[in-house]
Amino acid sequence: MKDTALSDRSFLKHTRMAKKKTATVNRRRVLTDPLFELTRQNNAEFARACKANRLLRRAFALAMLNKADRYVSGRLTRTMFRILQSDSVNDRGERRVTTGVLGILEGFNFNRDTSLQNVLRGPYSVAINHDITQATISFPSFMAKAMIETTCGAHACKLTGIAISLNLEEETCPVDPVQTDIMDIIQHPREALQLHLPVIEHKSAHAIIIALGIEFFHEIRGRYQPVEKKHNALAVVKVFPGNEV
Repeated sequence: MKDTALSDRSFLKHTRMAKKKTATVNRRRVLTDPLFELTRQNNAEFARACKANRLLRRAFALAMLNKADRYVSGRLTRTMFRILQSDSVNDRGERRVTTGVLGILEGFNFNRDTSLQNVLRGPYSVAINHDITQATISFPSFMAKAMIETTCGAHACKLTGIAISLNLEEETCPVDPVQTDIMDIIQHPREALQLHLPVIEHKSAHAIIIALGIEFFHEIRGRYQPVEKKHNALAVVKVFPGNEV
């Protein structure tokens, strides 16, 4: 029994000594201690990815109306972080979205329930004019009935296009979305269709990001009513990197 008591006291003594030697983890230590260098690097880069996500959603806010799911912010942050991690110019902790592979954004869907690629199956192209003041999404022969796949029984649809000159440093992205009229899916004629999208305040270092969306409607007593937004789609269809436009 005596040996057991001595053993217990020895254990408690060593436990108290260990607690005294353990440094308290506080904000100051995280910000200055070399042991937390990796944590500081990760926090700095994650903050840049969040900033890029916030700016892009702000720029696309009008186009996202009735087309984005509730989890789009988290999904877009993860995509921006992947872009940041692709930066081969800066060292870890200093990597930035602007020097990463922005083309990773192509195909990103703002609505996880409906992808633009599955809904809008017709061929189209995206181009920038010589003065870099306008982007154009061109459908050489647009026939809604043949090109649009919808599971919501919609009678009509509307296309939305938007182009932004991405400026993450100044946190400004002026935009001017362009929409078509509401088009009857069954009766819409086969014709060429173009969306001319203004590119505002572009500078050579800025990437140009172009998105295309589609919104569906039911016709009820001669009036068009929007369907649930889970059936609509918006996606990044083209990215022109800075200094390459």
